[in-house]
Amino acid sequence: MYRETAAKVERIIQTRMLKPHDPVPSEAELAAMFGISRMTAKLALDLLARQGRVYRLKRRGTFLAEAESARLNEDGTEIPDSAADASAGGARGDARRRIAFVLPVLDSYTSRLVSALETAARAFDSELMIRLSKDAADEEASLKQLAGEVDGILLFARGRETMSPAALELRETGFPIVLIDRLFTGAAMDFVVHDSFQGMYDMVKRFIEAGHREIGFVTNPIHGVSSIDERYKGYLKALIDHEIPVQSQYILVVERVNSQTHYWEGNPEMEGFLKANRKLTAVACGDDYLAAAVYYTAARMNKTVPEDLSLSGFSDSELAQMLPVPLTTVAQPADEHARRAMQTLLDRMHGKGGKKPVTVKIKTKIIERMSLAVHTGIPRLKPETEASGRRKLS
Repeated sequence: MYRETAAKVERIIQTRMLKPHDPVPSEAELAAMFGISRMTAKLALDLLARQGRVYRLKRRGTFLAEAESARLNEDGTEIPDSAADASAGGARGDARRRIAFVLPVLDSYTSRLVSALETAARAFDSELMIRLSKDAADEEASLKQLAGEVDGILLFARGRETMSPAALELRETGFPIVLIDRLFTGAAMDFVVHDSFQGMYDMVKRFIEAGHREIGFVTNPIHGVSSIDERYKGYLKALIDHEIPVQSQYILVVERVNSQTHYWEGNPEMEGFLKANRKLTAVACGDDYLAAAVYYTAARMNKTVPEDLSLSGFSDSELAQMLPVPLTTVAQPADEHARRAMQTLLDRMHGKGGKKPVTVKIKTKIIERMSLAVHTGIPRLKPETEASGRRKLS
């Protein structure tokens, strides 16, 4: 829609026989003329500015540029030819598409995703720009700003109860935007996500196949994050399908800050959970950091992994291999995720796929290491005293 609007502005320029530096209709005027949103009008004028057809001055408006003369910055200063070529996004040679990736944090998982997206972008002859959002408001502002600077956006949305209004508005205007890793039910958006439900289902099923029946679940609060909710549902469904009673006391919800930043420190809440549920022989965790917190809490209670407690994580972060007992976990292939996300976005940029939103789910994979053991049902003999029998962290 914004590209069609840009074409209409070109016709207005020709019909009115505008001369260089004459004012071009404003966002508000275009919105009223064509019955579109101001966001669509802004995107249209931003596109023309990148192509060098117009220039925009803050608090003054949009003006017709001279075809072969120097272009101007928003403050009225001259843009050198090389910079003008770059800002035109391919108007004078370089036709590579520019794609922005907006995400809330760089951790082990998202760093792998950034690397995979960079590789995918190059394979598709595109440039990747990274933007870290500080909070929900900054995420909104970033989306609106980047829409005028790039050809498409990949969004790793922050944890929030509802879909980003700015993302929805961009989608409604026809701007190419694809969400990755997060899925908001009912939102008419394109999503590329890992199948967290099936990943957790398969993990709990693996515990059951190993003889475990008393299986706990430790998770972060959902807070609108679909991947956490899907893992919780996968845990429940696996138990139900195998006719194992769901026990609410076997489910612990903890705050992310307690696990991701200080997972090796004492955690009274988690210790209370393990003490209150001494029958547990296995615990499936919503991510690897939570699994690490369970591991160190169990060690302080003289419980060993996997002899006393089998344990699993999710995501296959670097931490999973660094624990004293390497962690069994659910891997989320970053390369496949990046490739499918980039392809979905480029399809939208080329007008493919129709108007109906799509949801692409990427298969996960269980990585089995040393933290999972077969449960025989025979309790392990405990030493008489903690001083003589406490096993060191191996």
